[in-house]
Amino acid sequence: MKTARSSSLWSRRRALQLGGGLLSLPLLQGLTARPARAAIGASPKRLIVLHTGQGCVLPMHTPVGTASSFSLTDCLEPLSHLQDRLVVISGLDNRAASINSVGNAHQQANLSVFTGQPFAVQDTSRLTPAGPSFEQVLTERIAGDTPFGRIDLAVGAGGAAGFYTTDRFYAGTNDPIVSMNDPFVALTRIFGDGGVSPADAWALRARRASVLDAVSDQLRLLRPRLDAEAKLRLDAHADKLQALEARVIAGLGECARPSFLTPAGYDYSYDDDVSVELMVDILVSAMSCDYARVGTLELTNTHDHAFPWLWAENGGPIFEAAVWDNWHALVHADYQPGMEVVYRWYMRVLAALLDRLAETEDADGDNMLDGTLVVWMPEFSSGRHWVRNLPAVLAGHLGAGVGGRWLDFLPLPADELHARPDGGYIDGGATTQQLFTSILQMFGGSDAHFGVDDPSAPPGPLPGL
Repeated sequence: MKTARSSSLWSRRRALQLGGGLLSLPLLQGLTARPARAAIGASPKRLIVLHTGQGCVLPMHTPVGTASSFSLTDCLEPLSHLQDRLVVISGLDNRAASINSVGNAHQQANLSVFTGQPFAVQDTSRLTPAGPSFEQVLTERIAGDTPFGRIDLAVGAGGAAGFYTTDRFYAGTNDPIVSMNDPFVALTRIFGDGGVSPADAWALRARRASVLDAVSDQLRLLRPRLDAEAKLRLDAHADKLQALEARVIAGLGECARPSFLTPAGYDYSYDDDVSVELMVDILVSAMSCDYARVGTLELTNTHDHAFPWLWAENGGPIFEAAVWDNWHALVHADYQPGMEVVYRWYMRVLAALLDRLAETEDADGDNMLDGTLVVWMPEFSSGRHWVRNLPAVLAGHLGAGVGGRWLDFLPLPADELHARPDGGYIDGGATTQQLFTSILQMFGGSDAHFGVDDPSAPPGPLPGL
């Protein structure tokens, strides 16, 4: 386990460089002056989904007041300077998770939280959702001719050569999204190698396209020999190869390649406070150049992590190793002191993402926050594996809706609900499926429903959004 280090959340021991000019980003400072909001259109241009795992402390994530006049308490306080750009939601039920009859609580929640679907087959050896997650549906509609369509980044976790296979975002059944979790891998994959000349870059693209052509030819020869199910899998693989070849041939355009310095001994799988700043910068920079119109950012170190950069704020370690095996054990023990420090840091990450968008222009010269819908939601409303009464935050371009609102669907006051042993089994007044239906409608869709078709998941958009 790494020891605590002095840090002001976004580490100040290194600076980021953009386009060769040294820039110390004020990501964790509330912006004193944000650009005036531009009239960009009825629909957002882009979607970013931020996911943090292991739930929340429900009362600390629930505002106090009324729908239009409320205070952000405890864990949500880092968002207070952006309150007029937010819709805070309390009490969303993930009904799809409860339809499953197999799998553990984490599998049931993770695979359904953004897909709105139960397992395709109730078989523990074949756990996969019965459909894509909502942001994939949107990607297919708005990606256009962007080089990547969607960009998926993860903070923390191991993985093969800087890649992480998620169990929350899916392109379809049996098709999980693969995210990049090494910032340097993401930088090279998205922006190219800054040390390669234009001529060498062109030659490299040509060689890669030739290889992909050869692989596609082999798949076409193989297809007649396969059964119907295998053909479907092969066709999905061929589609991805075709999209990859289109990106390779198109090149990377003229977008400035971010560059940055990291502290000595930096470990992308563990130093989340460093990684998350780099990933936010990569994601916003890429989307500002219209490399993609959908992005995801997932904080994956939710099991065995010590969060040492938060020790000073907590007055010591987040959990006592002599009492708790790890962060996962602490979270599942109901509320324990120290949990709120981590959950508040998650909201600082969200605030930093929003601030970074607010200070950036896109390829059209428009303010990024004005044109982007940002969605945050965990998979649990409590470490006790509750999949009902989830919180969510929407920020930025809210479609036809306006910010500065709180939509409260909780069946009981948050502190009362949290205190009840059966609180996680009491239905709220709205569902995650309704939220995703609303989001698809914000982008111009005519969707009447998203996710599982089941009496427990009512159709239509989220009331009041």
